[in-house]
Amino acid sequence: MAELALMSSEGKPVIGKEELRRLSAELGETEAGLAWRLAALTVYRNEPLPSRVAHLWRYTDPAHLLPGEPLPAAMPPRDLPAAVLPDDGPAVLLVPGRAPELNAAARASGLTVAPLLHDDGDAELLGTASPSAAGFFASLNSAAWNAGVAVYAPAGKALAEPLRLLVPAFAETTLPRVLVVAGRGAELTVVEEHFGGRDGHRVIGTTELLVGQNAHVRHVLVERWDEGVSGFLAVRARIERDGTYLGVNASLGGDRLKLETGAELVGKGASSELIGVVLGGGAQRFDHHTFHRHVAGDTRSNIDFKVALTEKSRSSYTGLIRIEEGAPRSEAFQENRNLLLSDSARADTIPELEILTDDVSCSHGATAAPIDPEQVFYLQTRGIPRGEAVRLVVRGFVETTLAQVPESVRAGLEALVTARLATLGEGV
Repeated sequence: MAELALMSSEGKPVIGKEELRRLSAELGETEAGLAWRLAALTVYRNEPLPSRVAHLWRYTDPAHLLPGEPLPAAMPPRDLPAAVLPDDGPAVLLVPGRAPELNAAARASGLTVAPLLHDDGDAELLGTASPSAAGFFASLNSAAWNAGVAVYAPAGKALAEPLRLLVPAFAETTLPRVLVVAGRGAELTVVEEHFGGRDGHRVIGTTELLVGQNAHVRHVLVERWDEGVSGFLAVRARIERDGTYLGVNASLGGDRLKLETGAELVGKGASSELIGVVLGGGAQRFDHHTFHRHVAGDTRSNIDFKVALTEKSRSSYTGLIRIEEGAPRSEAFQENRNLLLSDSARADTIPELEILTDDVSCSHGATAAPIDPEQVFYLQTRGIPRGEAVRLVVRGFVETTLAQVPESVRAGLEALVTARLATLGEGV
């Protein structure tokens, strides 16, 4: 089994070309796929570790997200926990060093779901929305990803059920790479679920979604790692003319999560909406960065991010809206609301606007406040214990955001939120 890395003196994994070639061969990639990795490796070698002085890294030490030593290319079969691939609905299981495993519903879905870089066309599209040069962790994933899948929805295809991508943190280091391409007029929902793991495990993932002309794509990212898992996840979409994109993020588990998610609206009439729910307890750390870049005119974007924190948990949020010079008549809105359920919880929020043209409509709002004691008192006077009363208030706080989630996945997401609220206990 190939091992990709040792560590440099600064903690940066050192990836060799020969080890990368062995990994590519183990995964059965084409020559074009290997060439793509090697090009990404060149970018990675020139990328320093992010500086804590950098704007988007002031709240997270990148050293806490780096993989351990050495970086594994795969996981021995004997260490693989019981299979988790469900029978109902189309689903795909991603495990390091293996081809994606599809259930019968996924194979019959009408989508093309295949190992990444097994087709030269993947190499031509990979990096369109999330290039290797997007940053240190982007280049690390581009060069060394070890669990990849390509999903193609042909023109006019409408997938009735959500496609589930299951990404367990089974291995010490999991580097998933997901490419979703929606052809003209296609419509699909992808639910990407990150879960499991144990103390010290790391996940560094990249998902890119290419939304074709008049296509409609919904992507739901659920992070519910077990205690001790930390990671960096990036989700980037590129939306063509009259395409629509909905990105939903639920950050619930693990020790530390840094998530970058956003979209570029490159075609006239494109639309994007980002929805986020963050529930933190204990000493959890969440660092979210959202962005919308309006490249074409007559485009629309909206961001609604809700955060509730208890005990000593902390959330940092930075949201950027950038409207380019050639994007008149764009509309962009952004809202981040934070509910602090204890005196020790902390939330930082930084909304940002960069508007390079006139004739736009753009606004943002951000708040961080403790829970209203009168609401809790009212529920207590009705015989509801304090802990349950607080959970009801929090549920109402995030309900308006959850109501925007498509019905096909809302029930499952609401169940996860309810379960997470129950684990917060009387600490709220």
